[in-house]
Amino acid sequence: MKKTINFLLVCLFWSAVGIHSVQAQDIQAALVRLERGQVEKAGQLLQELHQAHPTAQTYFYNGYHAIRTNQLKQAGLFFEKGIALDEKRHPLNKAGLGIVALLEGRTADAERILEEVMKESKGKDSEILGRIGEAYTGYTQVINDTDKPLYQHHNAAKAIEYLEQAIKRDKKNGQLWLALGDARALSTPANGGPAVTAYEYALELLPDKSLPNHRIGTIYWAGRSYNLAGDFYKAAIKADSLYAPSYLQLAELNFKTNRYKEAAAHMNRYLALVEKPDAELRYRSGQFDYLAREYSRAVQKIEQVKNEIETPVKYRLLGRSYFSLKDYDKTIENLKTFLEKSPDKAEGLEYKLLGRAYQNITDTTIAKDSIVVFYLAKAATTDTAENLYSEIAEMSYKLKNYEDVVKYVEAGEKRFNKSSVKDKFWLAMAAYKMGREDSTMYLKADSAFAAVQESSPDHLPTILYRAKSNYYGYANQDTAYVKSVPFYERFVELAYTKKEEKKFKYDMKIALKYLYSYYTSVEIDPEKALDLAEKGKELDPADKDFNDMMAQLNNRPPKPNLSKPQ
Repeated sequence: MKKTINFLLVCLFWSAVGIHSVQAQDIQAALVRLERGQVEKAGQLLQELHQAHPTAQTYFYNGYHAIRTNQLKQAGLFFEKGIALDEKRHPLNKAGLGIVALLEGRTADAERILEEVMKESKGKDSEILGRIGEAYTGYTQVINDTDKPLYQHHNAAKAIEYLEQAIKRDKKNGQLWLALGDARALSTPANGGPAVTAYEYALELLPDKSLPNHRIGTIYWAGRSYNLAGDFYKAAIKADSLYAPSYLQLAELNFKTNRYKEAAAHMNRYLALVEKPDAELRYRSGQFDYLAREYSRAVQKIEQVKNEIETPVKYRLLGRSYFSLKDYDKTIENLKTFLEKSPDKAEGLEYKLLGRAYQNITDTTIAKDSIVVFYLAKAATTDTAENLYSEIAEMSYKLKNYEDVVKYVEAGEKRFNKSSVKDKFWLAMAAYKMGREDSTMYLKADSAFAAVQESSPDHLPTILYRAKSNYYGYANQDTAYVKSVPFYERFVELAYTKKEEKKFKYDMKIALKYLYSYYTSVEIDPEKALDLAEKGKELDPADKDFNDMMAQLNNRPPKPNLSKPQ
C-alpha cells in the first residue's frame, strides 16, 4: 500500500512538472504574440491556459497582459486572486499588485508592497526583479524614433537598479537584457550606446531575434543613421516575419526618407498583421497610399475612418485623391469642406484642383467659367509649375472681363519674368475692347499687338487689329490714316495670299471700303481705288456699297492729257 501511494505521488509530481513545463512554453508563446501586436490572440491563449489549469503564473501573466493593454483595474483583480497561489519565496502576484500601485501613481503603496516582496523573495528572484524593473520603465513603447512610456509614472534609474540586480542572478536571460536596454534608452535618450550594448546581449541570448533587432534599429533612427535603422528593422522581420512593429517602423522610416511606395507597402503589411488597428493608424496608412499615388486605396481607407479622425486635412487628402480618380463632384465636396474648416492651411493646389474640377463637371446650371477663374486666380499666386495667369486671362476675355485680362497677363509677366505670345494677344484684345471707354487703351493694344507680330509676322487677326487700334487710337484723322492704312493693306494682301478672304469676309469688306476711302480722298489713286472696289464686289456681290463705289469711279471726269514740255 505504501509503495502504491509513493508511486501515485511520483506520477502526480511528474504530471505537475509536465503541466508547468508546457504551461510555461504556452505563456512564452502568448508573450511573443503580445510583442508582435497580436494582443487579442495573446489574451485568448492566456485565458485558455488559466481556465485549463489556474496557477500563480497564469494569474500573473493574465494580469501582465492587462497592464500592457492599459487595463490596470483588471490587472489588479488577477493579482489579488493569484496571491493565494504564490509560492513562499516567489510572491509574483504580490509584486503585480505593487506594480499596479506604481503605475497608478500610488507611490507610498507601491514602495510598501514592493519592499514586502523583496523581503519575502530575499531580493534573489530574477523574474520578480525583472518584472519590477520593467514596470519602472513605464513599459516603453517604441514610436518612430522615440521611446515613449505607456504609463506616465516611471523611473529609469529605479528600472536600471532592479534590472541589474536581476541580471546578476541570471546573466543568460535575454529578456532581462532587453528590458535593461529599454531602461537605458529612457535614461540617456541622447546617448544610445549603453542601450545598444544591452540589446546586443539580448540579441545573443534570445532565440527570437526580432525584439532586440527592432530596438537597436530604433536607437540608430534616433541617431539619424537611417540606413542602419532600416537594416535592423529588416533583420527583425527576417527573424520573425509576423513581427508587426518593425513593419510599422519601416513604414515611418520610408516616409521620412521619401520612399512612399515602400512606406505604403510596409504599412499595409502592418495593418494585415496587427489586430484591430485604430483609426489613427488606418488614416496614416491612407496618407501613405496617397503619397504612393495609390489613390483608390487612400480613398477607401480614409473614408472608413473619416468620422473618427478630427483633423480637417482628411478632406484635403480625399479631395486630391478623388481628383486623381476623376471624381470631380467628390473633389469639390471635400476640398470646399477643407477650405471651410481650415482656410489657414489651404495651399495653392487646393484652389487649382477646385478650378480644374469645376471645369470638368457636367453641371450646366452654374456659371462654371466664373467659378473656375475665381479658384485658379487664387492658385496662381503660389503656383510655380505653370502660369495659371495665362489661362485665366483668356477665360476672363471670354467672360468680357477685360480689365481682369490686363491685370492677369501683367501679373503673370511679373511673376515669371516673361509672357507668351498668346498672353500678349489676349492683353491686346482686351485693351482694344477697353478702348471704347478709354481711347488711350487703343495704343496700349497696338503696343501689345506689335509684340505678337514680332513672333508671328503674318498672323492675320493681329495685323487686322493693329489697323483698327491705330485708326481709333489717334484723334487726328490724317494721323489715323497714316498709321492704320499700312496694316489694312497688309491684312488684305495676306488674306488673298492665304486664300482666307472669305474666312475674314466681314473685316475684309470693312478694310476694302476704308482703303477705297483713303485712295479717293487722301492719296488720290483712282486705279487703286477701282481695284479695291472690284475686289469688294467679287467678295460680296450683294453689297450695294461696292457697286456705288465702282459707279462713282466710272463716272469720274477724264484725266487731262498733258504733253510733256519739249
